[in-house]
Amino acid sequence: YQTPEGEALRQDDKFAYVSCWEFKGSDAAPELHKEELVYESVSMVQRNYK
Repeated sequence: YQTPEGEALRQDDKFAYVSCWEFKGSDAAPELHKEELVYESVSMVQRNYK
């Protein structure tokens, strides 16, 4: 995904989390844990590096 200027486009609604996989043993599927990122004093915005 890109902006009209060709820069990377943020998708905060889909990817605003941290995650890790938990090993459940060699006979079981791993479990994905996700924790939503919640900011209290700043907001997530598209940056412009130009």
